[in-house]
Amino acid sequence: MDVVANSFFAKPDGDAIVAFENRADIGELPPYRFSMVGYGSAGGVVGCGGAAMTRLLGPYSTFAGVHGTAQDFSGVAGTSLNRVGVYGQVEDGLPAVDGLRAGVLGMALNQPAVIGFSLNNDAIQGQAFTGYGVSGVSASLSGVRGVCFVPGPPVGMNIPTTAGVLGTSLGQPGVIGTSEALMGVYGFSTNNAGVVGETASSQSFAGYFAGRVRITGNLEVAGQIFAGVKDAIVPFPDGSNRVLHCMESPEHWFEDFGAARLKRGCAVVKLDADFAKVIRRGDYHVFLTPRGDCRGLYVRSQGGSSFEVRELGGGKSSVAFSYRIVGHRKDIKRHKRFAKIDTRAPLLPAARARRRSPTLRAFIAEVEKRARERTTPAMRESDRKVAAMPAPDLEPRRGRASSG
Repeated sequence: MDVVANSFFAKPDGDAIVAFENRADIGELPPYRFSMVGYGSAGGVVGCGGAAMTRLLGPYSTFAGVHGTAQDFSGVAGTSLNRVGVYGQVEDGLPAVDGLRAGVLGMALNQPAVIGFSLNNDAIQGQAFTGYGVSGVSASLSGVRGVCFVPGPPVGMNIPTTAGVLGTSLGQPGVIGTSEALMGVYGFSTNNAGVVGETASSQSFAGYFAGRVRITGNLEVAGQIFAGVKDAIVPFPDGSNRVLHCMESPEHWFEDFGAARLKRGCAVVKLDADFAKVIRRGDYHVFLTPRGDCRGLYVRSQGGSSFEVRELGGGKSSVAFSYRIVGHRKDIKRHKRFAKIDTRAPLLPAARARRRSPTLRAFIAEVEKRARERTTPAMRESDRKVAAMPAPDLEPRRGRASSG
């Protein structure tokens, strides 16, 4: 049957709710490969749903292959049980990527596959119950890239600005992580630094902590030009903050301080019980300072729990004195004085070759492999049915429009 007309209208008839229908029984394939094929200079298919209204026209909707407009529900809805709900493509000659399943799938060769834009809200939102809210994979660049207003500077240490997640901003934080119960930001690496902080200004900080800091491994301080130092910032009565520096030693020591008094020229001082547990009690040093006039003091004997102090020359005074005890740390078994150490940052070691980016063919093969791993038996059965169908003839017909 051939029909030629400028337009077609369906008039309401009783309880009829469909203007045009090409139906088939549930579970059976319809007799036609395509229910409707339309070619138009401005649009292939135009649909307006809900209350009578005109199309919402814009730079991307005035001319479109399929344009749907609605007031109180979806303008265009695409659903699929086993394949893709809505497919969007830009450019031609795309490399074939088969087996992908998604509610919305965007494909492109050199252009963005999906762009989200909003004037006053989120451009793209991702929510998931058991999977990832947003998942990004790239063969050569960052998996996910976030820019706040204007991109910030490149990173230092000769590291390319490429990462699993890249956040950059000129005037705002590049990345912010917050959590109520666990870590705000967590960094882990099997062969390199878990977290690296760097600054280009000597007046700024590579790392800043506003709270307690705990280190479970060794703390090493190294300077590139001057010797690395560990400082304490102490508030002064005048309201200023002053810098105090830590003393360093080629060995690992713990020390304790106290005061006692001689009685008839003799005193036995007991070590603090907790302090004695963390030092090698058979190998510690005692330094004495008299706090009054006497012949002088010396350590007559020392043991694992106490030491005896006496006055020189058999003196019998009752002078008070201060003492300082320095002992080797008990928890450190092996130690080498003035051990050599490499202060270079363990980043991009020269001995390890940098990984080459995979080829486009290898990347597509990996994407298809992941897609196949997620398929179900129902999806695979659907693929076999589609593959068995003959290829459609989609060339536009010249002359009169026809329908079969």
